[in-house]
Amino acid sequence: MATMGTAERISVPTNVPSTGIFKARPLMVETATKASELLQRNHNNYHIYIHDLGLHNHILHHLLAIYALGGTPRQLEDAYNLATDSQQPTRNPDIDRVLDFADPAKFKKCLGKGKYYDDYFLFFQREIGRNGVPNTVNEFLFKGDERAEDMLRRFFGGFLHSPIHLGYAIEFDQPLVAAEALALTAIHDVSFGDILELVEKNAPLSPASKSLIGLQQEIHSNQKLRDAMDYKHGVFQIQKGLLANAREEFLRVMGSWKVKPQELDEKTAEDLNASLYWTGLAQRPEKQIRIDFFLMHSITAGSFWPVLNSAPWISTTTKCRLLEWKGRSDLILYCQTGAPLPRPDELAIYRPLRPSGWQQIFQRACDYKDDGHLSKLIRGIATAAQISKSYVKNPGFKLTTDQEFFTLAHMAMDSAEQFNRDTGTRETDMIRATYQHVRTLSEEIQRVTARWPRHVGFEQAWFHVPDRKPVGLANL
Repeated sequence: MATMGTAERISVPTNVPSTGIFKARPLMVETATKASELLQRNHNNYHIYIHDLGLHNHILHHLLAIYALGGTPRQLEDAYNLATDSQQPTRNPDIDRVLDFADPAKFKKCLGKGKYYDDYFLFFQREIGRNGVPNTVNEFLFKGDERAEDMLRRFFGGFLHSPIHLGYAIEFDQPLVAAEALALTAIHDVSFGDILELVEKNAPLSPASKSLIGLQQEIHSNQKLRDAMDYKHGVFQIQKGLLANAREEFLRVMGSWKVKPQELDEKTAEDLNASLYWTGLAQRPEKQIRIDFFLMHSITAGSFWPVLNSAPWISTTTKCRLLEWKGRSDLILYCQTGAPLPRPDELAIYRPLRPSGWQQIFQRACDYKDDGHLSKLIRGIATAAQISKSYVKNPGFKLTTDQEFFTLAHMAMDSAEQFNRDTGTRETDMIRATYQHVRTLSEEIQRVTARWPRHVGFEQAWFHVPDRKPVGLANL
């Protein structure tokens, strides 16, 4: 494209350098033009949260996933139009408050509050305009002082949406999107990051580094940890269950994931490979194939870790620390969802409903009517296949063949399409009847809640998912 993105305007390029995350090549000019137009419209009109409960506006994540998978302008337009009914408008920034944010004490006072997003955005937009993305991100996220450490804890909040957003900003070289990522980080809750900080402080007491798969297996087989987990704890599983009843065991296991500089690339691939393994194969033999909503974010965020690693302005020490926190985040989410048992036999018995190649899978993902979680997941699976190739002899890599990744992509794609086609309305009605707060959300967000079950390690999470038909009649 003729122009590049700035701190003031989004302009998506076609000549995007390889950063380790999957892209369909070549990237089309007309799709880039449409993506730029829609992303700018989204930025100008809509808040980063869809409402005050803190659910995210996924328009940018969805459109750039479609673009990267080789989507068309029509697919981008359809995705954008589907999302607009659940968005809330932007708010005019308070200029005095924006100026006050230069004072660390006043900057801190508004952290964690969604109503200040537009103030934080303008503040970071101006910082990036003056100092550039590398200096601004390093100053406010990776510097190591009190303000940056607080921001880093928030960076891992919101189910890893900030790393995805910053990853997109780096991948497509969009300073405005980097300002959005920092502002989003500023309004995230800090509690998840507080757990990660606690794990980090206790990590020296843990044994030498173990593989993520080894740690996942240890969690699943550790009766004290499992006894501390309870479905009723929901998203507070760690605080109310594991830290309250198995604190020492929990911190020991979490701290055993460690990253040395010479291991950075391999451990990055291992993280995505392992989280995909236990997420994609966390199935119930009697139920239709489904992907856990929270575990899915380990994959969609993990696919952007090669992008963070590609940034020469992030120090190696920081990259190792980020990857340690990411792997521990994945283990925490695994615990939060009830430590489901991966069932690798699914890879052998599964037969795709619509056998095809990768390109057909990508186009189906671009066509799919949702808020973007599926297209990001499919891109994450393709990225895992891409970056795992060099390490398949490592015992920490459970997924080793192209066919295994391809089968997981078909499982995710088939499951989501069948939901929309056959059972989505009934399942959404069941979710709506069970959870009162869901009734206040838009119809599409209600369907998202039903499409991806939560906490699949517990039987209760599957209450709305139809039974699987016998082998020979259907896969799902």
